[in-house]
Amino acid sequence: MELKIRINEKQRLAYIPKALFQVLGANVRASPNRSTVLLYSEKTSIDDALRSLDIIRADLLQAREMEKCRVQ
Repeated sequence: MELKIRINEKQRLAYIPKALFQVLGANVRASPNRSTVLLYSEKTSIDDALRSLDIIRADLLQAREMEKCRVQ
């Protein structure tokens, strides 16, 4: 699943889609690096977040392969 989130530049606020809010809840942790941000519920353990990252990475790799096939 991929969701697009727009951030209001002046207010620095973003609308969080209902499906994402239902997963994260009202209190989240953010782990940013130079190009990506991982958001996860404050109730989620780091081990569970890492396992989820493995799944997200696999999904992204599959999406990249499917994109390559469409271009050819």
